[in-house]
Amino acid sequence: MSQEIRVYRKLKFYKGATAEYGTSSAALALLYTEKAIQVYTSCASTNTGTSFEPALFYTTLTGAGQVGGRVRAFMTANVALGGWSNALKAEVTYGASGRTTGLGSALCVEMTLSAGTSSGTYAPLEIELNLGTNAVTGTATSLMYLSVNGAAAATFDTNGFLFTLAGVTAASGKVFQANTAAAATHALRCKIGSTSYYVMLTDTGA
Repeated sequence: MSQEIRVYRKLKFYKGATAEYGTSSAALALLYTEKAIQVYTSCASTNTGTSFEPALFYTTLTGAGQVGGRVRAFMTANVALGGWSNALKAEVTYGASGRTTGLGSALCVEMTLSAGTSSGTYAPLEIELNLGTNAVTGTATSLMYLSVNGAAAATFDTNGFLFTLAGVTAASGKVFQANTAAAATHALRCKIGSTSYYVMLTDTGA
């Protein structure tokens, strides 16, 4: 019996309990070419209003004060890894005839606020960089790494945008304002290519 079938049966029949394939103290040892769980799906639907979702985790939190509610991808390394490492990867490939008529993304992060969110801090995307005792920052460490790749990368270089912010208008006191203040009082360091640049900022509102 293959490992894939065993996983399927355990996940299917362990309703109401924790399904485990290996444990924290006795992890399943796999070759780098093997997968603990591997699913291939295909959908030929032409429905333009309902998303095809081959995997769905739907969680409802009912206990006031509880935390979490997330699906977590956890990777630990205590060795010098190679050219890349990721705890979670989202990838979309558009073939020669593939495209999206609306907005296409490799990772969609969405949050809906309500009248109940009168306190607390909210952000659709949270980025945390943790530095333990004696941690160092390697060759170059940043809160966000953006890279344009591929044979036609120059096309983006000519026509693309660093980011798009929709739903705002330029007005005094708003998130986007025309600058009428004095010269810059602060600078924010960033890197473009291998060169450090400094984005000019002012501590006086427009």
